Amino acid sequence: MKYVKLFSALAIIMAVAMAPASTVFAQSDVNADVNADVSVNANTAETKDKQIYKEQKQVRDQIKEQRQNIKTQLNDLRDLRNDRLAEKTDVNVVPSLEFSGKVTGWAVIGGKAVPATFDLSGESGKIGQRGWKISGTADAEIGDRNVTFDLQGFARGNHVVLKGTTSEFDSVVVHLNGYFAPIADESGSFALAFHRSAIINEQANIRIPLVLVGQVDTTLIGDVVEPTEIDPVDVSVELSALFN
Repeated sequence: MKYVKLFSALAIIMAVAMAPASTVFAQSDVNADVNADVSVNANTAETKDKQIYKEQKQVRDQIKEQRQNIKTQLNDLRDLRNDRLAEKTDVNVVPSLEFSGKVTGWAVIGGKAVPATFDLSGESGKIGQRGWKISGTADAEIGDRNVTFDLQGFARGNHVVLKGTTSEFDSVVVHLNGYFAPIADESGSFALAFHRSAIINEQANIRIPLVLVGQVDTTLIGDVVEPTEIDPVDVSVELSALFN
């Protein structure tokens, strides 16, 4: 009986002693499973991140390619416009009008507007029914700089395009693009508005946008051409219709 009690006590002691070890092994198995799940989730997240980055890069590359295509198309259109300008300015015409005047406004330099003034003078001759070939000069004052440009261009309808070069700077040109219209009640005077305009240093790839408005006065010279008939406009009626 004594030995039975002794063996029972030893069995209880061994059971108690082995219990922590079993718990440790069980806990180790749980930790291993958790770590495995975390590792799998981390790998999955990393794979998704790589896929997202790859897709975003593809989109960025597509946008970059589209922008380059648009830039190429714009350059082609500019070259086509310049070719048309060259064709028109190469036509020999007899000047029939002299003009002089001034446009003033702003040149945008370094994100800031700087006062700009262009004194215009020159001659123009008829091309067809509504076209004019223009040649002249522009004495430009931009900030504290003064430059004289030799102008060539054309006008048609109410649209005018001029290109100017200067002997002072080989790589500097000015593009004056905009609109003109006869001034009401001022015969021979025209309002000018140049908006899509800029001075460009082609070598340094620098572009200075211009916004200019003003007027020129014209005088008939040489072979007098019959003036284009302009229907009178009741300005008050037009404005009333516009703001009604």
